[in-house]
Amino acid sequence: RSSDAEMSDVDADVDAETETEGSDIEDGLLSDSDATVSNVSTVSDAWDGDLDIFLGSDDGSDSNDMHFVETESYSDDEDYDDSGGSSVQVLSEAEQLDVSSVVEVWTAHDEADAANVDLSADDTLDNDVEEDQPQEQVRSSTPPQPDPTVPPAPPALERSVAEEEGMVCTICFEAWTNSGEHRLVSLKCGHLYGQNCIEKWLKGQPAKCPQCNAAAKKADIRHIYAQKLKVLDTTELDRVVTELNVEREKRKRSEVEVVLLNQKYKLLHCDYEKLKAELMDLKEVQKKMRCEAPAWLGEGSSRSQSQRSSPGGFTLDRVLHLGSSTSCRNLATSAILGMLVASQSQSGLFRGYGIRKVSLMDFKSSEFILTHQGEIRDIAFHNSDALVLSASLDKSVKLTSVLTNSIVQTYPQPVEAWSCAWDRENSNRFFAGLRNGTVSVYDLRVTSGPVCSLPGTDRYRPVVAMQHVPKGHPSSEDRSPSGLLVSQFQLCTFFEKRSETEFQSHPLDLEGNCTSVSFEPNTRHVLMTCRPTPETPFVTHKVCNLSFPACPDDSSGSFHVVQSFSGGPTQVQLSRSCLCVDPEDVSNFWVIAGDESYKAVLIWDVASGKRIHQLASDGIVLDLAPLETGGSGWGLAALAKSALSLYTWKAPN
Repeated sequence: RSSDAEMSDVDADVDAETETEGSDIEDGLLSDSDATVSNVSTVSDAWDGDLDIFLGSDDGSDSNDMHFVETESYSDDEDYDDSGGSSVQVLSEAEQLDVSSVVEVWTAHDEADAANVDLSADDTLDNDVEEDQPQEQVRSSTPPQPDPTVPPAPPALERSVAEEEGMVCTICFEAWTNSGEHRLVSLKCGHLYGQNCIEKWLKGQPAKCPQCNAAAKKADIRHIYAQKLKVLDTTELDRVVTELNVEREKRKRSEVEVVLLNQKYKLLHCDYEKLKAELMDLKEVQKKMRCEAPAWLGEGSSRSQSQRSSPGGFTLDRVLHLGSSTSCRNLATSAILGMLVASQSQSGLFRGYGIRKVSLMDFKSSEFILTHQGEIRDIAFHNSDALVLSASLDKSVKLTSVLTNSIVQTYPQPVEAWSCAWDRENSNRFFAGLRNGTVSVYDLRVTSGPVCSLPGTDRYRPVVAMQHVPKGHPSSEDRSPSGLLVSQFQLCTFFEKRSETEFQSHPLDLEGNCTSVSFEPNTRHVLMTCRPTPETPFVTHKVCNLSFPACPDDSSGSFHVVQSFSGGPTQVQLSRSCLCVDPEDVSNFWVIAGDESYKAVLIWDVASGKRIHQLASDGIVLDLAPLETGGSGWGLAALAKSALSLYTWKAPN
């Protein structure tokens, strides 16, 4: 049968029944407010929807406190049973359509769910019930089909923009689905779209992701099996976690530094306690010596008087061993840096030569700088900079910085370099003496080669020693020019400076083989040390005074021997001697030289012509350097083959 015929038959049956039992239903509802629906069944097989029974409140007044009972468990094939004595009123088809949105049966027993009832359904129910209609009604209807012309009802709670961003396609801005053409998919880059939207996009646009422009194709589309996506924003959390990790790393480093500093503190504290104990012991010894001094001082007035008038002396302060397998040769000092450098070879396992740095504050060796492959014949410290000039047998002259421990500049030479010296007047210039007797002049600002060369001599002998002589105060008798004093064994020459690139040579008549030249700028005296000869079978140390007449017609020069001192009978090594000012009398100066026969350092006083000191040495002294030591005053450094000795000066009483 058709649905209209069925509905007409049902309406006829229900109208007949309601006429006879209408009054009974009304009386039953008023007398028994606690009555409930016990059995509900479907009226016809054509009804596909659930049957809903609506009940009023116990007092018969309109109330929103309604309860529901789901009737899905009842079978459609069962007959309606009204044995409970309650009657039902079947609504017409129009009324069924009006309340088609209501799909719940309210009862009086689900009080806990009353607060969760949809308010929209409750308002619709109150509007459809007439005032004179009984409070308890049973309404049943079939589920309505949605009307396409009616717009959907607005949501109960407005969603935030952040929630909608996680549920809509960024191409069409419509919600995606979990099936169908607009189902949720993603590209290989991870961005989400509706399937049909992204397929159309890839067909009509360049094959790129709409959001990140990453290359994409249809094969990269992947289905996402999810009904709803919501991205959790963890930007702040990630930032805080990153900062936390950084702070943890800083804390770990700080803890390690604290541990290291504690260890250093403990070591320094131990050293402090040790030095403190030594100081206390020395103070005790000093007190005992002061108490015992009058006993031996009072033994005789002559002895006391001789001690008071005795001159000062040298004391061996310490010896710095530089290695038994190494070989040292030259010394150079810098009062500005408080540093002493010595030319030294590496150990026997390695080949190479360099300079060893020694601090004058504590007289401790610090670092070794490798500079040459051949033996170093001479070194010289810059007057006002941390540069050391070195001449080597590897046919090169090099500049080395003692601050950075690196080679600054290398000047190749045609033959072996034997000596070098700085210009005392021009700090940018230096001189290099070669094995063939050539002397080249270099400028630090010109790195391509020498700026000039000194006039050649008839002797092709090595330049064993050089000293620059600065210009002095001219007088009516002597012009005191500046120049370079050069020694080539049996020939000594003074090259007078005429201009920046022009020099005039003045040969000096000297007997013997000169191995060392030293210049004292305060008194302008020159010391020349010569090897023994058949005529003079001893090492001679001659103190000379250079003389250059002020007459413009006379351009010659000469030297006059002021004092001569004799040493031992042998000299095999090319040791060097020096001139230094008397520490107690600046108007006087000394001659200091190492002697192979005595195996000591010999010191002569130029004013008296006598030998005043003889300092013992473990080996042959090759070079000497007067110096100002930190905290010890004046001193003398003596370099042997493998050791460096420091002698300190003690002033007279």
